[in-house]
Amino acid sequence: AIAQGFLALQKMRIMSRHRTGGLAASAGAAPGCRRHRAIAPYALTLASALVAWSVARCGQWSEGFVSHAGAFGAPSAATGHLSATKLQPLQHWLAGRASASDHIASGVALGASEGGEVSPVAGSPLPVVLLLHPDEGSPAFVEVHHMGELMEGEAGRPGWAVAAEQLAKRVRWDLGDPPVVDFQVKNLSEFCAGGSTGGCALVLGVDLPQELPAGCSEEALAALAAESPSRLFIGSAKGRAVAPRWRALTRLQGAGAAELEDKGPLGISAMIGGWAAAAKTQADVAELWHRRTAEEAVYAVLDLIDSMVVPVALMRAQKPEPTFETVSRAVDKCQDQFRVCFTTPRCIMALSCLSTCGLADQSCSYRCIASYQSEAFTQFSLCALQKQNLLNSQIERPVTPIAAPMPTFRGKPLTADVADSILIGHYDPSVNQNFSWLVTAGSNPAYEQFTLQYQLWYPGKARGSFWYHPTFLVEALDGTNIWRSRDYSVRRDKTTPGIWEFSVTDNGIVSEERWHLLGADDNLNWLVLFYIGAARKAGLAYRGCLVLTRDGALPAPGAEAEAVAAAVARAGMKMWELEATNNPEVDPANKPPLVTPDTAVVSGLLSRDPLLA
Repeated sequence: AIAQGFLALQKMRIMSRHRTGGLAASAGAAPGCRRHRAIAPYALTLASALVAWSVARCGQWSEGFVSHAGAFGAPSAATGHLSATKLQPLQHWLAGRASASDHIASGVALGASEGGEVSPVAGSPLPVVLLLHPDEGSPAFVEVHHMGELMEGEAGRPGWAVAAEQLAKRVRWDLGDPPVVDFQVKNLSEFCAGGSTGGCALVLGVDLPQELPAGCSEEALAALAAESPSRLFIGSAKGRAVAPRWRALTRLQGAGAAELEDKGPLGISAMIGGWAAAAKTQADVAELWHRRTAEEAVYAVLDLIDSMVVPVALMRAQKPEPTFETVSRAVDKCQDQFRVCFTTPRCIMALSCLSTCGLADQSCSYRCIASYQSEAFTQFSLCALQKQNLLNSQIERPVTPIAAPMPTFRGKPLTADVADSILIGHYDPSVNQNFSWLVTAGSNPAYEQFTLQYQLWYPGKARGSFWYHPTFLVEALDGTNIWRSRDYSVRRDKTTPGIWEFSVTDNGIVSEERWHLLGADDNLNWLVLFYIGAARKAGLAYRGCLVLTRDGALPAPGAEAEAVAAAVARAGMKMWELEATNNPEVDPANKPPLVTPDTAVVSGLLSRDPLLA
């Protein structure tokens, strides 16, 4: 049906170029030509909308375009935009765009210090959004296998109070300058002691118990219901059910918990009742929290604020608005690519598979791409999205947090040459070490999903050129393990050693990233990197922090773990936000296709070269 719609557009355009034949035929040609010229723009609109609608319904494909490091709004009624009716499916698709990743990001918070600290607004008339958490326990995302396990006490396994404050700091990175809301966190006892919400625009309660703590009265809950029009209560994991008293207090767009969870056949009840958007938001927020990562919990809060309180710039930037011009231009300039994709089974299967992926689920998206990867799919995305900007995306890279690179190495000021040598790391083919580093943990779910992430950095043939070649294992939908690799060009920052600009084309989409060297062990036992990036034409922005070691094993507890934590803190992050990657024994029947470029060199740092030490 998709292919027929596109071919119908083609036929209409061919007919419009002839004064005889088809719809344009008439005795004097002129009346028929005039009639057809009146029909052609309308037909183009319908056909372009059909293509956009078809692509949108086929799924959130561009989430799969962002690099493995990616880590990867409703059109206005103004003239030049497709009508809301024609693009409604596309709007629904765009409403679910983003990377938690990966990413997450394009808001600006001026005045942020190193590490991204942004203070909440004091005495602000801004709408107040409150995160309400229990007095005891921990959120589910600190229970997964993470770097914090190397640390003792709250630094390794924080309780709700510490985790909520860190989550609030991360959310404030992306609330803009000035911030669009005043985001606050309280435990249940603090909330009850206050006696009033002060008129919060939104209250999000997570993991709240059925039994109220001592000193917390029913009057406090009554005040919550009376003063806060929007209230959502969820568990931080699927196994953590919402207590009955909090379910009874849930209210979004006038709908209670039961209504939000049961939208009726085909969602008709929700649409008639006017709370369809609230139901979708509730489902999205719960799903993101249930993935049990700090990154996706942050994204869930931002999505909730954007949907239920006030627009958030970073969220809107990840929901681009295709116009009539961008859609028709893509259809016109990419006719061959559309036709080939929509008549190639693997390309159609990739789009269909992507439609099943949840909100910002880049793990699912990349598995779809890996399972059905084809040249038709790559050329379709390269032409329609990257070159013709079908999505009309204007997204920029994140600007927060401010992550300054490590200033010294082995007791001396860091230089650009030494920084490059640190990246080259352990590469030494003479001892069968055909890679620089192996990833052991990461903060971005779009990155840490991959097993056995071999990293290789090496100088290129051209003077001053530098390359990054990751090789990583992806599990396809049929359970097959498939090796994938990418080639990034790398440029040094002109002023600051330890900062680089990375660029890669992945599945037809260009991603541009800025990488920071946050810390490295003198003996190269470990390395900490931080990246911020964007796939500008796919409407995606992201950030992440990585810990790498020679063999993929976690650093040792004690002094080594403390040093890693200090490096991670340069990006304003905590060890427990970095989930450990899976690095099993390599299957002898499926070895990684590691490369040894002719221009690759062994780092002088391995032997502690006196010129560099």
